[in-house]
Amino acid sequence: MRSFTALVVVVMLGLSLPTVAQITGPRVLTAEQDRMATLQEQLVNRLRATRNDQRGYLNHVIRLVREGRVDRSLVVALERYALRRNPSYPFPFFERAMKYECAKRGVSLPPVKQFANTRILNRD
Repeated sequence: MRSFTALVVVVMLGLSLPTVAQITGPRVLTAEQDRMATLQEQLVNRLRATRNDQRGYLNHVIRLVREGRVDRSLVVALERYALRRNPSYPFPFFERAMKYECAKRGVSLPPVKQFANTRILNRD
């Protein structure tokens, strides 16, 4: 009963409640397509990768999965590990765990900083 009363007070005062939103854009689904989220959508949304360098890093990890250099099950397991470590901002835990596990397997994985956009400005 208390939670309902608190919700009514919040609504009456016009305060907004925190919401969880999807980060990636929606896909147009047809009858032929699989309705399951792709690995990229799953990682971006669940790891809360909001910056371009983070998305670039995840794209690189997905490329390593497609090439067969990293197991998909490892990536999903590390995603779940990161979510357990810090549900509100799991990306740094995922990055560190991926770096450690890839090093054990002999796969080089650059840091997220390398995926930052560096735009050269023409000052002519």
